Amino acid sequence: MKSHIDRILHSKKSIIIFFIITIIPLIDAAQIYITEQQYGVKYHPAFAFFLAGMTRGHAMQIILLWFLPIFLLILFADDGIQDSETGYRKILISKMGKKSYLVEKMTTAFIVSSMTIFISLVINFAVVNILFNGGTYNNGLSDIDIPQNLLYTQSMANPFVTDIIYIFIASFISGLCGIMCASVCFFFREKKYAYTAAFFIWFLLVLKKNSLMFLFQPFTEYGYVVVLPILSLVILVFVMVPFILFIYEVKYNED
Repeated sequence: MKSHIDRILHSKKSIIIFFIITIIPLIDAAQIYITEQQYGVKYHPAFAFFLAGMTRGHAMQIILLWFLPIFLLILFADDGIQDSETGYRKILISKMGKKSYLVEKMTTAFIVSSMTIFISLVINFAVVNILFNGGTYNNGLSDIDIPQNLLYTQSMANPFVTDIIYIFIASFISGLCGIMCASVCFFFREKKYAYTAAFFIWFLLVLKKNSLMFLFQPFTEYGYVVVLPILSLVILVFVMVPFILFIYEVKYNED
């Protein structure tokens, strides 16, 4: 695993993608700051946080979250395809065995994916707390009274804690997405098919009526009764797909 992570850290492609993933939430913060200057309001730091989605059109959220599998694949997850193309896969499997090889790839996928998003969001959280320190504006959300929605009332009562919790939720889901991306690369071993499959699975969950994106956005009207089933489905899909592909690779694929 250490050599795998070292390879990712020394890859120019991975460094560029990591920079892009980190800079997108900061661009979002800059847009909020510009809006603040234009309209003379002072945003509450917790609501200026990237995942809160306060910018008009939510462009930065769409770019990063809707296309997250593509970013993760470019960052590191198509590493398995490169191993196949160069023949390095056979060398590693001969040394450590196929099961260990696949487990290492998937474990690294989870760690790198979750940590990348975690670092990006923590940086954004720190920046908005500095940039908007003392602000109170939350786009009128505090005027909305939904007493039957426990998640909303708890979130509004503890906005900073809510942001932190959602950082961990987003990081966890991103880690699962990374495992899914790595697993489709085992199966297809060609970028055009692997990228299409990973994006298709992710986007099916995004486009559902109860969208995957609800798990990434705090301070919405969707309560536990909506969010928890989405989370359960996401975990099921992102565990079952890698598990099935893992079994196939170990038992049926001799290559």
